[in-house]
Amino acid sequence: MKWEVKELQDGRWGIFLCKKYWKFKDKPVMYSASLTKQLAEERVYRLNNPNGYSNDEKCYTAGMAKEDKKKKKAESKKSKSSNK
Repeated sequence: MKWEVKELQDGRWGIFLCKKYWKFKDKPVMYSASLTKQLAEERVYRLNNPNGYSNDEKCYTAGMAKEDKKKKKAESKKSKSSNK
């Protein structure tokens, strides 16, 4: 997906999904609005080029939780077998 900056009617700058990625061709998709064009362009650059940017450094996904649960279960199983 690619994003672009467009001026809004109230003078702010909107970050919109490029038209070719819209699900419904008559409804634009807006991500956010900014007070200045420069800040909107910086955000669009980060959205279009995410390399080097982490959206959430403290992200803990369901997959990560599942893996941790498996590891704990295996460790407890291992410790029970070594105690016998």
